[in-house]
Amino acid sequence: MGPDPHSAAAAWQHTHPLTMVLISTVISLIVVSLIVLIRWGVSYKAWGFHPEGAGGFLKDECVRWGAILLPYLALSIGFKFFIYDLHPEWNRPEVWAGFVVVAVVGRRLLARHPFIKAMGRHIDLAKQQARAAAKG
Repeated sequence: MGPDPHSAAAAWQHTHPLTMVLISTVISLIVVSLIVLIRWGVSYKAWGFHPEGAGGFLKDECVRWGAILLPYLALSIGFKFFIYDLHPEWNRPEVWAGFVVVAVVGRRLLARHPFIKAMGRHIDLAKQQARAAAKG
């Protein structure tokens, strides 16, 4: 029947913890970058209504998403190192589910920060002005 593939994967993860952290971190950065670029790209009509133009719109998107997701990224790097290197026996779905709950709650709390809300207001105002200009 052969070895248990989950055990083999867990053993590899335990012997290469920094590689696992690096792989998941790179994937997370790619996903966040794609989210920011897609949000920026689909809002091209609003660029002209942003006080700093297209570059300012992109900067606000990066700051807004970065300020929310960079703390999550730091938390996830620490958590993954803890799981993969220090406590591989905790590499179970219920432990990861707990991490996801903490990450989602943390993200919601960070989104309420006044600095992040201000970036969102710049973006939302530019989008509203673009919609109003298109209508009339």
